[in-house]
Amino acid sequence: MQLSIPASPSRLAELRRAARTHLRGVVADEVADDVVLALSEAATNAVLYGSSGEQPIQVGVHVTHDWVEATVLDHGPQPPTGLPAAADPDDLRAGGRGLWLLRRLVDEVRLERVKRGTRVTLRRAIGPAGALAR
Repeated sequence: MQLSIPASPSRLAELRRAARTHLRGVVADEVADDVVLALSEAATNAVLYGSSGEQPIQVGVHVTHDWVEATVLDHGPQPPTGLPAAADPDDLRAGGRGLWLLRRLVDEVRLERVKRGTRVTLRRAIGPAGALAR
């Protein structure tokens, strides 16, 4: 699945529906739920802090035998340096929980500055190869 959506909070529900539809019947519901929530959080950050105005965000969701990989590319400024260390949620200020949440929903989170902006890559294991939702 590849989408380009306007950088508007009103378009995030459309993104969640498209991702859920793409994953339905391909991976277990629990995996789909985790990926859709993580993707929504990353896309929300891209909309709020990355792309703006006429610059859309690009979103991809791909399934292999072992992984679901989701990417969000925005056209915004430099992301914060590095991912925060694992933290107790009680120690976090209001806001700033996005990366903490992502690290609990998926197995890998990568933030990288690329020529066109910032790309967030999320990877979630789907279990044994060929495991399908029942």
